[in-house]
Amino acid sequence: MSANPEETRFQLDYWPIPFRGSFISFLFAYREVPLLECSGLDENVALKNAPLHEQSVPYIGPPVLHDRQTGTSLSQMPAIVLYAADILDLMPKGSFARAMALKILMDCNDLLMEISRYNGSDMWDRDAWREFRDARLPRWLGVFEESLRREYLGRTPVSFADISVFALFGTLIRCLPQLESDILEHAPGIHALCERIGATPSLRRCVARQRENYGELYCGGLIEKSLRAMLADDESKR
Repeated sequence: MSANPEETRFQLDYWPIPFRGSFISFLFAYREVPLLECSGLDENVALKNAPLHEQSVPYIGPPVLHDRQTGTSLSQMPAIVLYAADILDLMPKGSFARAMALKILMDCNDLLMEISRYNGSDMWDRDAWREFRDARLPRWLGVFEESLRREYLGRTPVSFADISVFALFGTLIRCLPQLESDILEHAPGIHALCERIGATPSLRRCVARQRENYGELYCGGLIEKSLRAMLADDESKR
């Protein structure tokens, strides 16, 4: 949600795209806790390239969360999500439930790595894309659907794992709607879970702000152009 810089405890530094930043901003939006989001490209480039001893936390790239109350900063999306979930009371109860929620978050992060070709280290080509869309993505969707069937997800109260799944697949559906049919085919329960979580009024407002700020931009850069080229080619062959 929008925040007064002078009165806001938490600040998130991230690129001007949704992608991994959504996993953090959606937690704060769900609880309606103010989050100051700093997404200036030049500012984030300068911060990530600063000498390590000058950084608030040593890191390679954003997201970075700053807790002004404690004077601490964290990088790495999964670490930030765990920290924020504990503060925002979105941590499931019990050792196994917490570990399983972390496992689901790491599954989300692994799928982000795959769909972005390891953060853009390679571009998509037809052979790699066909293997991903025909085999790897259905397998991943099956992993999430089976997790829902076993009630590791979708229980009351909502946990950071549920919101992470919405950040992954809700954002994917909004920004790359050509993949919604894949999700409906292989993970209909996950699709329904995302619709339920996404119907939360505060999350709907957060997503609307993303749409206003970024349009359908997803992960950005050449890798997004590569990804969209594969999807466009798939559509042309239907």
